Order: sequence, then structure tokens, then C-alpha cells
Amino acid sequence: MLFLGAGGLLLDSARADDAPAKPSVLVGIDSVLPQIPDFTDTAKQMTFSGRLQNTKSTSVKVVVELRRSLVEARSEMGSATGNGYLVQGKTAPKSQEVAPGATVDWKLTPSEAELFGTKNPRPGVYAIDVDVRDTDGDFLGGQRTYVVWKPLSESGTKKARVALLWPVVGQPGLTGQKTPDNAAAPIVSDPQAAQQFRPGGRLDQILQLGQQFTVNWVLDPDVLYTANQLAGGYFVAADGGAKTPGADAGEAKDWYDAAHDLFSLQAQNCWNLPYADPDLTTLSRTKPGRDLLGDALKLHAPATTGACHRPQTLLWPAGGQADATTLKAVQAANVPGQVTLLASNVVSSWKSAHVSLPQSPDTVAYDTYLSGVFNDEATTPGQPSLNKPGVLAGQQWLAQTALLAADYTDRVLVVAPPRDFTPTAPLASAISATEKLGANDQWVGLDSLDKALEGKPAPAPAPLLAAKTDTPNLPAPVVTSTSDSAKLYRALHSVMDGSHDSDSAVPYRPVATWWRDHDGDTGFSSTVYNTVVKEHGLVAIGGQQQTLTLSGKSGSVPVTIVNNTNSAIHIYLQAHSKQSMQLKVAENQGLQTVARGQSATVRIHVEGEGNGQKIELVATLYTCSDFSSGCTYYPSGLFTELKPEKGHLGPVGQVIIPVKVSRIGIIALGLMIGSGVLLVALIGLRVYRAKRAQHASAQDTMAS
Repeated sequence: MLFLGAGGLLLDSARADDAPAKPSVLVGIDSVLPQIPDFTDTAKQMTFSGRLQNTKSTSVKVVVELRRSLVEARSEMGSATGNGYLVQGKTAPKSQEVAPGATVDWKLTPSEAELFGTKNPRPGVYAIDVDVRDTDGDFLGGQRTYVVWKPLSESGTKKARVALLWPVVGQPGLTGQKTPDNAAAPIVSDPQAAQQFRPGGRLDQILQLGQQFTVNWVLDPDVLYTANQLAGGYFVAADGGAKTPGADAGEAKDWYDAAHDLFSLQAQNCWNLPYADPDLTTLSRTKPGRDLLGDALKLHAPATTGACHRPQTLLWPAGGQADATTLKAVQAANVPGQVTLLASNVVSSWKSAHVSLPQSPDTVAYDTYLSGVFNDEATTPGQPSLNKPGVLAGQQWLAQTALLAADYTDRVLVVAPPRDFTPTAPLASAISATEKLGANDQWVGLDSLDKALEGKPAPAPAPLLAAKTDTPNLPAPVVTSTSDSAKLYRALHSVMDGSHDSDSAVPYRPVATWWRDHDGDTGFSSTVYNTVVKEHGLVAIGGQQQTLTLSGKSGSVPVTIVNNTNSAIHIYLQAHSKQSMQLKVAENQGLQTVARGQSATVRIHVEGEGNGQKIELVATLYTCSDFSSGCTYYPSGLFTELKPEKGHLGPVGQVIIPVKVSRIGIIALGLMIGSGVLLVALIGLRVYRAKRAQHASAQDTMAS
């Protein structure tokens, strides 16, 4: 082996022990080119470039240099400390003075032979540290990256196999609000919900870069539905109830068209998350949450916008972290074909990522280390990042996969970026670069998740359950308001025509997993709740406010059902006397159909006994024919009770009509619908008897 300089033989750590806890100089890397060296010609040049910033209050004269060290295992991948073999070039690096707070560019261009210290490098992974020192040789700061050299040439290595998941999850945007016109355009509360579909945006990058190599798409079908809804035009909610037209809806349409076409073709490598991606961890904590979870996991993607074609559903707790409580709740939901996705930092040593747990018999464990390259790159607290996004991640991918080839265990390792990851061109380029290598040099191959699922799952060799999650659960008020929203939404849409347009995910979007890592959950939840309450109130019942008087043995009491929705409704009416011995009524008033935008009066036949007694008649709307307590139009068990309109007797969805049983006169009835107020004023019957006429007649008049 030919070494290029004596300095390359010595591990220089003379000043590393004195490295400051907080670096005096921040170092960023903008490029490592080429990402993979030319394995056939070590005379080829490599380029490392970036920026550095002086964080001190005084000027400093600095020297930028490269140092290398061989990395044997992923556990040894650390950060720059000032240690390592000095990379010596033909000329010594020049010093430059950097003013306080100033940022300057740096660039180093060693040949491959200079970088590795020989024309015949040892196969493996090399940590390359960009170190900054002052003219006295004191270490001021640094940044680490990696370069790989022919890892398959090392004895005992074999091509690693990776199943790369590629999440397509977006910010929930649809709250159920729509413009009150024929267009019925959606109103989003946050413009970012629409802007995420812009060309060059996060979701566009996911779609474009994910087609450059083999990935396993992990799709929340609600993203497709949202894009399709915005494609026809939308508005953005503003202060004071105002709204402004949204930006170019064509961006959402273009994204939807491309995504729909893509996922229609990806029959094998496309996996669905539960529709609207509910937060499994938060919802498993409480009884209302578990009820919500059970309902949310029964939702299906609309046929018009579609989803992946696979029958299995990936259940993915936030961050891949779950405890026994979460798994028990998920198992109780009994989702057909469910596969649970959990994170592990030891799965790379297992024979298979496909394992079973007591409460999760079909589980895939994914590798946290390699998945971590897709995380946002950490920055020094209070300091900006000087690294170009994706550059370090790309080299990390190359290095980690090469080290996996060295400890090959004949398994497919599963990798899962975060739900909200933003793929970058340098990282995608690094992943693609390995697939373009020759067969003898290609140390990693990308596989279908099906490969990891082959065979019967064995018990997990090590614990997979998490003691605690990295992110907090959603606030309890978000869960309770979502519970109320779901009950109210279900009641309304269960009485509307089956052919009417509905968005079943509306009440569940406030508890999407997205909100664990993003602000806005409380405001979004409030908007959804207020929208659902308002829509639920479009169907109402009204009746007599003043006491009606009944003479004789029978009469009829009118109640009015109001339907201000855009669909016909089919709703059941029950009547109940609080004193059935004195005022008898048939409780089952049957199914009532009311056309869209109309009201209908139902006359309830009653029979009275007694004299001078005032008895309350209760009329209640139901969504089912058996009048069970679980199907009142005004749902039971709401956390926040709905307030009826002023003057309305009885709770929402019910009206109480006082009836007085008397021997004088007949029943006086009343009904009047106020504009927009779903209450009914007095309508009565007065009977004028002609004392001398043989053919007397009765007239209906307005009671006063």
C-alpha cells in the first residue's frame, strides 16, 4: 500500500481533548462530489465544500482541513471531534481570517488517493471530518460526513437488502366548511393545507423523488381526497367569518392527477394507512378515545378518489412507538388484514423484521438508525444550520447501508422515514447512486415490503414496546370535542338520503397523527366542531309553546320537522306523554320524510282523561326505528351540551308541548316557523258554535 504522507499515518489527537463544548466555529457542508468515489481511478478528484461561521465576538484566523477515520459499525458513527488521520494534499491549506459573526465559504479538493491516504484503500466506510483550527492548532469546530470505498470487497460482506417505506401523508385541511352556494367550494382554515400540493413542495417532492428508485408507498388516502376536493376551487377562512379565494386550485388538481395515476398502477408496492390516519396512541388512552378509534378504523376511502389496492392496512403508531395499551386498543378494533409497524434499534441483528407480539401477531419492526437519515438534520440550539439539506443524509445513507452489508444476516431491513418527512435531492441521489453501480460493487438493493413479510412471524427476539413516546398525546379537549363532532355528524348524515355527498372523515381529522408534531390542533378541532354543530342544527323540531287545551276525549297536537339541508331526510318521530293515564298517545309516529329545504307538520293524535290537568307531551327525533337510547337525533353522552334556541321548550332534537285536559272547548294548537329560528309559535283552533243554526261549522284560526 502506498501512503502519501507521514501525517496520514498518525492519528492526530493532540488538541482534540481541548475541544470546546460549544464550538467557536460552526461548519456546514454544501456538497460531497461525487457521492460515491470512482472505484476504478483513485487519481480522480473529490470536492468537499460548504460554509463556516465564526460565533465568537472577536476575529479568528482559521485553517480548514480534512481528517479521516475508519468506521467499523453503525454504533461508531459519531461527530467531528478533531481526531482522525490528517488528509494531506499537494499543498498545505491556507489560513483565512473570519470576522465576528461572519460566514465564509470553504472548499477542499483532494484526490481519492489523498483522501484515503493510499492508491489502494481498504474497503469500508470512512468518516471524513471537516475540522476548523486556529493557527495554534486548537480545534474550533467541525462537521462529519462519510465516504464509502468498495464495501463488497471486504471479506464476509454480502449485498444488504432494504425495504424502503415512502409515506404520503399531508396536513389535514378539510373541516366540512363549504360555501353556501351551488358550487359548495371547500373552505380551509389554514392555507398551508392547500399549498402543500404546490410544484416543488413537500408532497410534490415525495411523488417525484419516490419514482426514482424502488419504494413502498405508504398512503393516507385522505391526501388524495383532499387534493381532489381542492382541485375544483377553494376558499381560505379569514378573521370575522370572512373568506378569501384560494390560490391556483390547478396545483392541487395536477398533484391529484399524477398521484391517482401512480397509485392506480402500484398494485404491489402500495400500502394504505387507515383513512385520515388517526392517532392510535392518543385515542387508546381513554374510553371516548377508544370509541373514536374503533369508528375511525372502519372508515373507507371514497371510491372516486381511490387508495392503494392492497387488502392489508398498515397501523403505524406515532414514531413507531407503542405500549401495551395502544396495541390492545388496536387489536380490539379488529381491522381486517392489519399489519402493525413498530420501531426498533436492534432489529438489524434479527433474522427477520416480521415478528409477532402477544397483542400484535402480525408486526413489522423497522430500523430506527437508518430511518433516522430522513429526520430533519439537527442544529446547534440558537444557531442556524449551515448544511445544505440532504447532503449529510445522503452520505449517511451510503455509509449505513455499507455497514449493513458488513454484518449481513440474510434479512430484509425495513426503513421508514417520518410521516412528515421532506425528501431532498441529494438524499434521493445517494439512494439512486447505489442502484446504478455495477453488480460487483452494489452493496445494497431495494426490495418490496412483501419480502420482509415472507414466512410466518416468529416471536420478537427483544422487547418492542415503548415505555413512553417521544411526542405528547393530543390534548384531552381535542379528543372530547372530536367525540361530540363524530356523534353529531353521524346523527345528521344517517337521516339524509344515501345518495347525498358526505365526507365521513370530517369529525376524525382533528385527531390525525399529523397533529402530534405540528401546531394548530386545537384551532382545527374547534373549527370542525363548530361546523358540525351548525350543520346538525339544520334539522330541527318545533311545537307549541303555550299550553293547549283539550276538551272531549281526543284531539291532535301538531309538531313541525324542519329540514334546511340540501338533501331529503328520513327521520323517526316518537311521542311520549309524561302522564300516560291522563293523556294517551301512540309513541311510534313512524318514519317522516321531509324534502330538502322544506318543513313538514305531523299531527299527533292524543286521547285525554281528567279535568283541568296540565300534561306535557314530548316529541323526539330518532335516527332508528326501534327508538333505542343510542339513536336519538340529539345524541346522548355529549361532553358539551348543545343549547336550544331561545324560547324552545325542551333540549335540541326534542320539543315539549304542554296540554291541558278540560271539559270546555277543544284543543288549541299552534305552529309558526320563524325565519331561521327553528321554533314554532302558537297555532290554535277556535270553534265558534252557531247557537241557532242547525249546520254549525268549525274554523281553524290563529290562536292568540
